[in-house]
Amino acid sequence: MFAHILIPTDGSELSTRASHGAIQLAKALRSRITVVLVSPSFNRLANEGYVLPELDVDRADWEKGVNGRAKSVFDAAAAEAAKAGVPCETLHVFRDEPHVAIIDAAKDHGCDLIVMGSHGWGGFRQLVLGSETTRVLSQSTIPVLVYR
Repeated sequence: MFAHILIPTDGSELSTRASHGAIQLAKALRSRITVVLVSPSFNRLANEGYVLPELDVDRADWEKGVNGRAKSVFDAAAAEAAKAGVPCETLHVFRDEPHVAIIDAAKDHGCDLIVMGSHGWGGFRQLVLGSETTRVLSQSTIPVLVYR
């Protein structure tokens, strides 16, 4: 039924639980998975005031941190997928609109299902369906399974 599942993750607790569920689904369906993590560009962070000039954040240090976080998330997902016998690819995308990157990744990699958490990082936002999940649901032509 579904041969290739895209699993967007941000490393949050619910996103990780959604990954676990998606891997078990892929195992049951004998599907393969692609795990995608979308990071904002350094320029966006600097331009929107997230990186304060007085902190003097070096782009190379920022990239090292972001790539290190992605590696940690990917290593955990790949290990779980291998244990379940599920073929797994990983994809780290730098894009300022995560929902667009998720939809594009699904199309570009031939995925026929997106499995994602109902929300990611955030305090109050955890009470409602996450904004990126809502955007993927409303704009994707590929089926989306929301893990709660």
